[in-house]
Amino acid sequence: MTRARLAFALVFVLASAGCFRLGRRPAPTRPPAAAPAMPADSIPPIKVDSIVERVAGTPPESLFVAPTAAPRAAPRPAERCLLEIDGDRSQFIKDPISQKYTSYFGGGFVGRCPKQGITITADSAEFYDQNQLYFLLGNVKYRERRVSLDADKLTYFRGEERLLAEGNVFAIMPDSTTMTGPRAEYLRAVRGVRVQPRMIATMRPTLKLYEADSLGRRRGEPVILIADNINGEGDSLFVAWGDVRLDRSDIMARGDSAQLDNTRQFARLLKKPYVESKGKDAFTLRGKVIDMFARNKQVERVVSKDSAVAVSKDLTLASDTIDLRVKDNRLQRAYAFGPGAASAIARERTIIADSLDVRMPNQQIREMYAIGSAYAETDPDSTKVKSVERDWLRGDTIVARFDSVAAADTAARPTIKDLLASGKASSFYQVPNTKGIDKPGINYVRGRQIVVDFKHQEVQTVTVVDSASGVFLEAAPPDTATAKPDTRKARRPSRNTPAVRRPPNAVRRP
Repeated sequence: MTRARLAFALVFVLASAGCFRLGRRPAPTRPPAAAPAMPADSIPPIKVDSIVERVAGTPPESLFVAPTAAPRAAPRPAERCLLEIDGDRSQFIKDPISQKYTSYFGGGFVGRCPKQGITITADSAEFYDQNQLYFLLGNVKYRERRVSLDADKLTYFRGEERLLAEGNVFAIMPDSTTMTGPRAEYLRAVRGVRVQPRMIATMRPTLKLYEADSLGRRRGEPVILIADNINGEGDSLFVAWGDVRLDRSDIMARGDSAQLDNTRQFARLLKKPYVESKGKDAFTLRGKVIDMFARNKQVERVVSKDSAVAVSKDLTLASDTIDLRVKDNRLQRAYAFGPGAASAIARERTIIADSLDVRMPNQQIREMYAIGSAYAETDPDSTKVKSVERDWLRGDTIVARFDSVAAADTAARPTIKDLLASGKASSFYQVPNTKGIDKPGINYVRGRQIVVDFKHQEVQTVTVVDSASGVFLEAAPPDTATAKPDTRKARRPSRNTPAVRRPPNAVRRP
């Protein structure tokens, strides 16, 4: 849907490699070394029967198959590591009962785990063997083959194999993704403890997801992900919740929570999700659940479920489920289906049916198929017909086709070319009155199939196929002949004219 890859490359915060196991301090064998640095046309005539048969004969299941990817093998858990410590300013205190040491290191601390390729430095460190709790303080830098981590403070819980980084946490992952935040926990994959590594970032971390080339170098602008909490399991499965925000210059997504599977290249936004593309061909998508599928880090399909609404500059789709197909970062096709009616509303027309199939190559609407109890209505030509009513067309299936738009005129709105209704079809449309009055003529027809051709948004011809019947009504001008009023004066009865007596109980007629 956008170049942004949306959320599919998300959160490689789960750097998985080694771990270290703290033990008794061995004698220094070489001078301290510095920590490694951070890596900085035209449309052919309509074929009535073939279009309906092609649409009706398409199995619904074939339209909605999600792309899948072969699962990757999970990395093997690492062995525990004995940390080798270099430094001259140290103090060791042995507990006489437990025979455990409390160790203090100052003036710069350097620790290494050579087999796992781990190096860790800090201003100072404190190790408590009795409760297996270890603190590294000040300018902490943790380096391994797959991740770099900086923090003000790092606490290692040896029994849980858990690292807690606090204060100005900054991490760089192998795909050049970065994470910043105040707090993050890293639970390492260690043999006999856990199979998959886990990362828990809290207190609203920020991730910047860069696209990297074959050499690992960043290219293009990043996708920025912000949430209250982000949890990751392994290298591919992530959950983010709490005001989830996904931003880039050409895409914006919002939701209360999100589920992300990088192996399958799948993402799901939950609880009032909202996706909006930017630019001149912008569109928005809403629903209660939005699923996104990608291939080769490019979005191919977006599905909104339950009360879904998609809005673009030319069309508004509403249905229980809306399925959008994307290619070359542009919307190509849209399906609307599910319980209840699906509707497509444009400025001049509305189409309602059990399901809709909108074909819009390069995000320019070309054809629309309305299947099941289909109904379409359009505005009459306001320059010729003055009416508050709309023309309409009914049928089991309706196919609407639109004139293609020249590539050099992408700002133009597609105009309707023709409408086909098939299966118990009927139509009502209005034409200019030939008597020179404002009321339009009304044409109502029925048949097995009806084809309505348009020119400049105006009905040109209506063709009825099989079982044709109908009626045409045209309002006539009012009768201009009026009766002459009686100008004679009423005569008063003479005194000699006998009065007409009314019976006592007679009822006066109004």
